[in-house]
Amino acid sequence: MTAVPVCPQRSQHRGPNGAGTSTLVLTVGGVLRPTAGTIAVGDVELTRRRPEQIRTAGVAIVPEGRQLLPNLTVEENLRVATYALGRQDARSGIAHALELFPELEKRWRITARSLSGGEQQMVVLAQALVSRPRFVLVDELSLGLAPIVVQRLVPTLEAVATTGVGVLLIEQFAHVALGLAQTAYVLERGRIHYHGTAQRLKDEPELLQSAYLLRNVDPGGDALDTLL
Repeated sequence: MTAVPVCPQRSQHRGPNGAGTSTLVLTVGGVLRPTAGTIAVGDVELTRRRPEQIRTAGVAIVPEGRQLLPNLTVEENLRVATYALGRQDARSGIAHALELFPELEKRWRITARSLSGGEQQMVVLAQALVSRPRFVLVDELSLGLAPIVVQRLVPTLEAVATTGVGVLLIEQFAHVALGLAQTAYVLERGRIHYHGTAQRLKDEPELLQSAYLLRNVDPGGDALDTLL
């Protein structure tokens, strides 16, 4: 694996299915173990650390698929996410999450399985943000959601980024991510094929299209070689 420095306030990774983006998120979050290379935030190396240690270091992930504890309520799911925090920090973190997603207060005692897809996505984002991370990685924000729900969530991520939190958004719909991002990456088969401004991808869409064409001309492709 190759260590690639990413210093975003608002950054986007873009790639087709199989590009390695979900593996990127899970590896950075400590869910998967890298076979080589390093993961670091500044001078702090996080390679092979446990997920709770990575979270304590200020890195939170939102994996694809809205992974909640379905039989627990919204309140319980958020409290689970604060297990490594002190009582005061946990209380403050949950209050902060509810400021970002006030809709969840009305669903506080409802089990996660009973929520709509949009509400579930709010809960997983809230889980990531209760610890007030320095960086948050969001994998496929819009997956399976109605456009009106995505329009509700994107400004919240933008507001989080304006507070100084680095947001890395991995998104299948370019118009969603490019409307938010300042920096963009195009990832294909675990390799970065573009790194530059989001505005350039808007102005030169062929740069984005080339990542998809590579799938037809490069049947080989390596495993993930890109890490934060």
